[in-house]
Amino acid sequence: MLLHERHLTSHPDFCAEYRKCAAQLDTAARSEAPSKAQFYNWMSGDMKGLPQNTHRRVLAQMFPGWSVNTLFSMADSTASTDAPAENTADGGITAFLGMEMVEVGATLVVPTFELATRSVEVLEAAGIPRQHIFSKQASVFNAAHRIDVPTALAENDVRGMLYVMSMLQRHDAIAVEIQSDREVVLACDRPYISFGLSSNDCTHMYLQSTDKPLFAIQDNPPSSGPYLEHLELADGHHYRSDDSRNIGIIARIRPDPGLHPHRFWFFCAGLGARGTTGASWYLAKHWRALQERATDREFVAVISVRTFSDQTATLEHLLTN
Repeated sequence: MLLHERHLTSHPDFCAEYRKCAAQLDTAARSEAPSKAQFYNWMSGDMKGLPQNTHRRVLAQMFPGWSVNTLFSMADSTASTDAPAENTADGGITAFLGMEMVEVGATLVVPTFELATRSVEVLEAAGIPRQHIFSKQASVFNAAHRIDVPTALAENDVRGMLYVMSMLQRHDAIAVEIQSDREVVLACDRPYISFGLSSNDCTHMYLQSTDKPLFAIQDNPPSSGPYLEHLELADGHHYRSDDSRNIGIIARIRPDPGLHPHRFWFFCAGLGARGTTGASWYLAKHWRALQERATDREFVAVISVRTFSDQTATLEHLLTN
């Protein structure tokens, strides 16, 4: 179906386009164009398995937004409109998230916090068990409330994660798992979407492992009030939150473009209670607009969100790399 739309249904025409796309990739990703028999086997719709990885990378270059699995399925099982259906992992979502995230799954990363060791020791010395470290304030039920794992999650990070999870679940081919930042930093050889700015170790891993990060976190002077940090972009722009407007960011990074050209790390973060949630809501609702402007490049989007609602989030600035 796709080749027919591009007038590439003959083997010579297909190979000419294939070689053109292969030349745009790094040397390691280039592959010989398929033979005539191989080409018609690809076209059959009933081939066993999928092509080799080098072929897959060239095909991803030829057909951005389409997963390899869909390219080799029967055409009548795919959307026949200009844009693939929303409930699949096809179309722009693959280009936006990266082929690896679509094919292997998205890891959603939330920062976790524990009481400092000294605090735990003092509580234990006072005879307070770990299950009683956190309490349920003003409960209407006269009953014990115990938590077996005394780990804290920030409510706004969880709410932001749920916005993005809802968006991902509309594309039923994308598997989703949730992990803590501690787990992902120890096993970061994967695509992920993280939530929270300086609270999340994935942010610090990116900032400390990248020579020229697209953004940086700068401390505010003590006299600046309750907002302890501000955002500085690689182009020199600075952004600060205040009591009427919080700043959020959405960043898409290629951590290792040479080895993993189809892997992205995403950061949904912010300064203030609405920064992360506003950025996450904006990502879930407006990812297509971001993809149209950023295409296949890294980017950081600065989001402005009023402090009374996540859904007031608007795009203030977009920096691409």
